This record gives sequence, C-alpha cells and structure tokens, in this order.
Amino acid sequence: MAALQPQFIIPLKELLRQRYVPHLPPLLGQGGREDLPEKQIARAFSAYVLQTRFGIDAKLAAQLVLDDYNDQGIDALYFDEKTRTLFIVQSKFKSREQFLLPEAQTMMTGVELLLDKNFDVFNQNFNNKHEYIESALDECDSIQVLIAYTGSGIAGTATNEMQRKLAALVERGEAQLQMQVDEFSAQDVEEALREEQAISAVNEKVAVYKCSTTTEPRNAVFGVAKVNELVSLHQKHGKALYEKNIRYFIGAGRRGVNSAIKQTLLDNPKDFFFLNNGITMVGNHVEPKRLQNKGGPRNIHVLGLSVVNGAQTIASAAQFMRENPDADISEAQVMVTIINTGNDTFHKQVTKARNLQNPVDLANFAALDDTQERLRQEMKMFGVEYLYRPQQIAAAGIRSIAIDTLSKALACMQANVRVPYQLKVEPSKFTNPESAEYQAIFSSDLQGSIAINAVNCYLAIQGLCTAAERSNLSPEKLVYRHFTYCISTLLMAQFKNTISAVEITSQEAFERLISRAFDELRQQFFDSFRTLAFGSVPHAYFKRLSDTARLMQTVWILHLNLAEHRAVIAKQERQDANDPHNQNLFSFLADKAKRQQAQPSVRQRQPA
Repeated sequence: MAALQPQFIIPLKELLRQRYVPHLPPLLGQGGREDLPEKQIARAFSAYVLQTRFGIDAKLAAQLVLDDYNDQGIDALYFDEKTRTLFIVQSKFKSREQFLLPEAQTMMTGVELLLDKNFDVFNQNFNNKHEYIESALDECDSIQVLIAYTGSGIAGTATNEMQRKLAALVERGEAQLQMQVDEFSAQDVEEALREEQAISAVNEKVAVYKCSTTTEPRNAVFGVAKVNELVSLHQKHGKALYEKNIRYFIGAGRRGVNSAIKQTLLDNPKDFFFLNNGITMVGNHVEPKRLQNKGGPRNIHVLGLSVVNGAQTIASAAQFMRENPDADISEAQVMVTIINTGNDTFHKQVTKARNLQNPVDLANFAALDDTQERLRQEMKMFGVEYLYRPQQIAAAGIRSIAIDTLSKALACMQANVRVPYQLKVEPSKFTNPESAEYQAIFSSDLQGSIAINAVNCYLAIQGLCTAAERSNLSPEKLVYRHFTYCISTLLMAQFKNTISAVEITSQEAFERLISRAFDELRQQFFDSFRTLAFGSVPHAYFKRLSDTARLMQTVWILHLNLAEHRAVIAKQERQDANDPHNQNLFSFLADKAKRQQAQPSVRQRQPA
C-alpha cells in the first residue's frame, strides 16, 4: 500500500498545526522540548482522523486526544452515539513507515487494560476523560479498533498480532469487541484533504410547473420554471449551482445573448419563455414529489443539482435583479429539463451536447476533465486558486493561476522540441482536452504542488525576458520578445528537479535561482540567431519549427559545452525520417541539463 504522497505532507502539517494544536490537551512529557512542535503535529493527527471520519467539531476532536506518555498505545477514544460504537484509535504520523508489530503489541495491551477498566495505569489526559470513557464502555454496543497512518500500511506481523489478541479477548467474553480492525489509510488522508477544497454538493427542491416525467432510458423531468425562483437558487448557492457546467457567468456587456436576457426581463417578461433556449439541470438523484395544489408546481427533489446549460440565463437574471431590485419578473418563465445522470459521467455528455446558447471554445470543455478539479483542490491546499473555467474569478487577496498560464508552463516543461513552435502558432491545442498535447501535460499523476512550481518558474522566466527586452535596442530586443517559449523550454528542463519538488518555490526564489543561467542562455540565443537566421525577422523565425528546433539545439550544445561529446556528434549526424527535428538529441540534452543543475541552497516555501 502506498504511503502519503510527499506533496500532501506540508499542507497536512499546516492544517494540523492551525486547526487542532491550539485545542490539544497539555503535553505531559518531561523530555526535551526541541521536538515539541513535531510531537504536537503527530498528536493532532488523531484529532484530524476523528473529525474527518465522524464529522465532529475540530475542538472536540482535539480534546479527545490522549496521546502522550503512558497512553498505553491508545492515542484517542471516541464514542459514536448514533451507532453506539466506541472507537479506540492508534495513529502513526510517519511519512513512510508502516504500522509495526511493537506498536500493535502496545496497543493491544492498552485495549485489554481499557476493557478491564484499569484506568490507573493511563496518563492524566486519559483520567481527565474518566467519566466520558467509563460511560462509553458501559453504553456501547460495539468496540472498534481504528488504526490511522500516513505510511505504507500495516505490517503483516502487526495484523496477525492484533487478530490473535482480539480473538483471545472475544473468547474470554468481550463480545462487543469487533474482530476486524478498521483503517484510516494514507489514501483516506489524501481524499480527505482534497475533499476539504471541494465545492459542496447542492441538494435542492426545484419547483416545476406543467410537469411531465419520463423513466426511459433515464429518469427526467420536463416543464416550466419561474425565473425569479431560479434566481433565488443562484443567490443561495452561487457558483456551486454550476459546478458541472463548463463555465460560469460570461457577463452581460452591451451586446449579445446575456444583454438581451436582461432587456427582455425589463421590457417584456411575459415573452421571456419564447425567447430563451431553456435550462438544463442534472442530478445524481431526481425525485418528483406529489403535486400539492392543482395547477401549482411539483417540487422536484434533486441531489447533486447542477445547471449544465442556462447558467448565463440564470446569472444574467440575477444580475438584473441586483441592478433593478424593484422590478417585477414574476411572469417570466423558462423551459426546464432535469435529468437524472446518476453517479456516472453521463452528465459530461449532456453538458457537451447542450451547451450551445453562447459560443463555446473547445478549451471550455477542459472543465469536464476530473483532473482539473483535482488540481484545483490540491493547489488550494497551498493557498492558490486555480481558475480552469472561463469567466471564473478568484476571491480578493488570493493568488490565482489560470489554465492558459498553467498549460503554457507545463508545455515548456515537457522538453519537447516542438513546443515553442506550437505555443506560437497553435496554443489552443494545450487546452483542448481532445488533443494529444493536452493529455500529455494534464496527466493523471500531475500534482498540484508541481503545477504551482511550474507556473512560478515560467513566470520568473517571462519576467526576465521582459526585462531583457526593455533594456536592449533592436534587433536584439526583438529576439528577446519572441524567444520566450524557446528559453523557457531550456530553463525549465534544466531546473526540472526544483520544479518537481513537493516544496513550493516562489517566483522570486526561481528568479534568483535561474538568473545566471538565463543571462548566459539569453546571450547565446542572440549570438546563435545572428548566425543562423540569415536575415529572417524574429517574429517570423520563431514561428517555424525547423528554425526553432535547430536554434535551441545549437544554443543548448553550446551552453552545456557538449560540442565535442561523441554521443551528441552521433545524434547530430543521424537522420531519422520518423524524427525529422531530432527530438532524440533534444531529449538527450535535456537530461544532461537536468543532471548539471546544482541543487538550490535556499528555497522559499511561501508565499506560493
């Protein structure tokens, strides 16, 4: 079983420190104080497990922690009144280590002492909870051992020991004790951390007039909805109402569909029904309730409700009501369809097929890629808002990264000789989820921390490029204006180890780290351009793949001092019809550049 991925360690520690440590029972140990912060974080992990698994208050979860000297292997206790189960928790906050036999033996001894109500052997934190624990032992219908860990699982010897001891305790009459050990694994921790950043599901009742239903091939509801009631949903739930849509509100502007929506509401709300394409909603569960009043609406109970077509209609109407609070739009109605898409991915097909009311760019459909939402959640752990939907706006004061910027950064990080040319002439390929270019950069194993580092490094390079352009005269400045993707590709390959680290390196730290290499490469690019361009102007030269490929290889060989390297000479001379731009050589140079990079001496973790 895999241990907790390194990228999650830093945000998890920060969460534990901020949310739980202030509420933990006093640390009782008399040992050295230098390890107190780490010890407190390890203790707080038990509180995190309790809150995450049982949904209890963070302060209460912290107060239920017993972890300290003489805890007898029991780090926390929790009595779940709903299931009448007492949970005995042992947690192990070690990034790589397994839960081992000695820990299992200690805990099983503690379980036996607890069942025997031999409370005197436990520490003061335990005895401060004496009444709670004794009451839980008396009232529980079952007792469950719960092992939580961030390492690579429970060792087989530990499992065997716990099973043996639990069986012996049950045999002696402890019938409430569950034989199967429960686990809160590293994967559970990762899912919980992402879930913290997820947008809450909308569970609502939608009033549908003139309602019709169908059950084949899927449950669906058709009818009419009042615009003011949809506006109320928008006001209540905001962006969460459009979570499965490809975009948020485009904005009304002075022209276009959304402006026309507002004008109709102002001038002739009765005709709104005839002038609008309608609203499409989806949900995991769609259940029409009985009609309460003849001629009235049917309340459709929808779990996981999301508007996948018509976001502009509802948001424009909501904006209209904000601007015209005294306006009466009670007569405005719209056709509505609510489709039960279940828990599968059918909602993506519905969204793609029905999203035609405003012009749609292929890049918009990246919003349907689950990888994008996972990245948003992971990047949010580091205080960065990832904007992968068009029209999405970050909250004030929060660092944000747009998908266009991230896609360029990730593309330059590929060490692909074609990328600088593609970013110049066909950048949309990197945000089109149907393209091979998009699938290469937005892989399922891309981590949020690496995405942030990639952007920070990319932006640092772009800033240096801008400074070089401003401080030089033509024709040199024109090279620096147009070579940005080329030099970014070389530098990001050279500093890939730093980009791929789980710690966040700020844009300013990247600028300090790469500035010397940038200056050398910048001059080598200009000198080589004058030799190879033969009078070609920079803006045209950098849009030709054959030219950019040759220029980058020339510069890199010079920069890495590999002109006499036998492998480089051989790869230069080799002609391959399947590799016309010599990606084989380019990949070899990228590997050499990465190997030559010295490890950074100073890394600035925050701000991201």
